[in-house]
Amino acid sequence: MMNPIYINIIFKMLVAFCILLVYINLSGKGSLAPISAIDQVGNVVLGAIIGGPLYNPSISIILLMSASIFWAGLLLLVRYATFKRNIAKDFVDGTSIRLMENGIVLSQNFRKAKLSIRDFIMLLHQRGYPSLEVLSDVWFEYNGQMTVVKKGDPAMAVVVIENGVINYPSLEALGHDEEWLDKELNRQGQKLEEVFLAEVHEQKLWVYPDVKKAS
Repeated sequence: MMNPIYINIIFKMLVAFCILLVYINLSGKGSLAPISAIDQVGNVVLGAIIGGPLYNPSISIILLMSASIFWAGLLLLVRYATFKRNIAKDFVDGTSIRLMENGIVLSQNFRKAKLSIRDFIMLLHQRGYPSLEVLSDVWFEYNGQMTVVKKGDPAMAVVVIENGVINYPSLEALGHDEEWLDKELNRQGQKLEEVFLAEVHEQKLWVYPDVKKAS
């Protein structure tokens, strides 16, 4: 007869596997390659919640299910909120911070990014950029990576509409306002509520409608 401890471990493994399977399917494949810090930390904590009790017979299957389902549900709620609301995404993940603009170092933004000059230079050197002199624009992204545009390269497009919601900070950074955006949308025969994504590249607005709504 199999040892009761082994039976307990096997049942816990089956329960943990089912919970992870449901979580991955509900959260999408993005949970397997986390982009934001909250995704990375959330996955680590979920793994600890599930992995820790497996070999501890004093922790019941009910407690394992309750804790892991609660945490997975909280992660799903955060992912849903950040997908639907730009304000929620900015609060949870943060925003990209511009460190260089047209070859000029924006020193005040280094404090916002909590990034030292030494770390900044090291990250650039690791990416193969020998000097700041060859760079035009640099952004410190919310996942800790940097986006770099060299002098002479095409400028990066700026997203001004996400999920039908206007990104006002990006719009203002381009020197435009909502009135300009409305005129551009009307000129292209588009309505804000039918737009999934819109970006400005080289002073031109590129609109990508919400296919489901349009159809």
